[in-house]
Amino acid sequence: METALHWCLNGPRWGDAVYRPRLLVSAGFAGALQPEQRVGELVLATEVADAQGHCWPALRPTAWAEGAFAAGRLLTMRELVSDPQEKQRLGRQYKALAVDMESAVAARLCHEHNVPFACLRVISDDWQTALSPCLVALLRRERISWLRLAVQVLRRPKLLSDFGRLAGQTRQAARQLSAPLAALLDG
Repeated sequence: METALHWCLNGPRWGDAVYRPRLLVSAGFAGALQPEQRVGELVLATEVADAQGHCWPALRPTAWAEGAFAAGRLLTMRELVSDPQEKQRLGRQYKALAVDMESAVAARLCHEHNVPFACLRVISDDWQTALSPCLVALLRRERISWLRLAVQVLRRPKLLSDFGRLAGQTRQAARQLSAPLAALLDG
């Protein structure tokens, strides 16, 4: 993502025209870091923080002025946060509503290039539900190896129910995210 954003924010040319985004939106899924955040709830970042203590502001596009969002800090971590106690600790330490793995990179680069930045996330896993370590290990890579998945399911059949629960929550979350993104594109 960082490579693509560097390209996008450094004025790529299309013919004689130099492309310069008027707004960059980071949208996607996040894990809840507070008890009131539920699966499917939209979180509009007012700022994005990273684990090193850096923090960048995020704006609220006018197309989302009337939206029903929880607004607050979003934390970006390098690894998937799957343990409920770790989620709760991070929520307290960083005073963040949710955690993702990408938005701080986008926020930092937008800040460096003076490009307005907005961030909308939807909760796909709550703060008290653990993801199995095996599932986290499978999801850690950029792609899921179907062979590794099959071997792990044969060893741990419960993984199928973990995948099913995560898939259902992700579908529910995706449906919630689509309307505000469509409103932004229509605006």
